[in-house]
Amino acid sequence: MDKRIKMSVIMLALGFLGLNWLNSQGFPAAAATRHTSALKQVTTRSVSTKRVTVTPTHRLHVVITAYNANQKESHRRYTFRLFRNGKRYKTLTFKNGHTTQAIKVKPGNYSVRVYGNSKNNSFSGGISSSNQPHFV
Repeated sequence: MDKRIKMSVIMLALGFLGLNWLNSQGFPAAAATRHTSALKQVTTRSVSTKRVTVTPTHRLHVVITAYNANQKESHRRYTFRLFRNGKRYKTLTFKNGHTTQAIKVKPGNYSVRVYGNSKNNSFSGGISSSNQPHFV
């Protein structure tokens, strides 16, 4: 056989073995372990997410942006509550109409409810849980 063909076959075989070895190392697939829930798109005094599951190795990621009646980003102070397994867990505030947080919490099922100061507020964002740094 030609020397170049032998080298090509050897290189392909080594590449194949290398990929198989990497796959066998059990690297976490971030997308497979991420749970997300977006805020409902309504104009009201409060809005909530559905529950997401947080495991012992995950953090709860929260991203919220508040908008005023003109759909411009609001610069007021807002409150949001974390609920764990359906019960109020923690109350937090944010100012200037936006927050991005990664919160270490106990394992459980979490949801968020955001409270505005007028019925003309609208909110975007949501929550997610993951063992990788990311945001909704």
